[in-house]
Amino acid sequence: MSIIKIIMQKTILIIEDDKKISELIELYLQKEEFRTVCIDDGKEGLKIALQIKPTLIILDRMLPSMEGLEILKSLRITSQIPVLILSAKSDEIERIIGLELGADDYLSKPFSPKELVARVKAILRRQKPQTQEYQSIEYKDLIIDTNKMSLIKNGTNIKLSPLEFKLFLLMASHPGRVFTREQLMNEMYDSSQKFVFDRTIDAHIKNIRHHLKDDPKKPKYIESVFGVGYKTLENENIN
Repeated sequence: MSIIKIIMQKTILIIEDDKKISELIELYLQKEEFRTVCIDDGKEGLKIALQIKPTLIILDRMLPSMEGLEILKSLRITSQIPVLILSAKSDEIERIIGLELGADDYLSKPFSPKELVARVKAILRRQKPQTQEYQSIEYKDLIIDTNKMSLIKNGTNIKLSPLEFKLFLLMASHPGRVFTREQLMNEMYDSSQKFVFDRTIDAHIKNIRHHLKDDPKKPKYIESVFGVGYKTLENENIN
């Protein structure tokens, strides 16, 4: 069967050049009834990702022909498909770079296949906001539609990842409320995800600000609260 003809519901694209690792990932994902497609080359992986539009991509950091972060940057120009990065580089800076470029999660090698599956499921659970209080809300000059997961600014659709959308929805739903990084981490990630550094949230806030063209030195939407976390500004504080 042609790879393009695969039914795309719950299809995971694995871009990994280590055959043993990709086969192990496939085995565990297929046990959970996910469809899998494996590609061992960077450029080919990006091409297939854009063609088949999988539910989620598991992306190795180091690949032949095109490395993982370059694939992620290219992908984010036109697509918000969730991406889980795998990497032998486990330091905090590497994780932050991946998150700032638009990754939804980052898992260091060696890893537990069971933890990988748990993280995949957690990412997919975040695809639709859990908040049922609103169908759509207006915040300043923005319209946030929870059903369509769309953020509209002056008639233009602002592309956020599912996690970024959920994060901004939470904060915009409570203008003026200060959220600590720990509170935001608890809302965004479940207990199966072992994020132990505050800068994870900082990276996502930086992405949201970038998409909204929100200057942190003169914020219109999101304000940093020194030593605590973040808040969205109340409507009367529009600059």
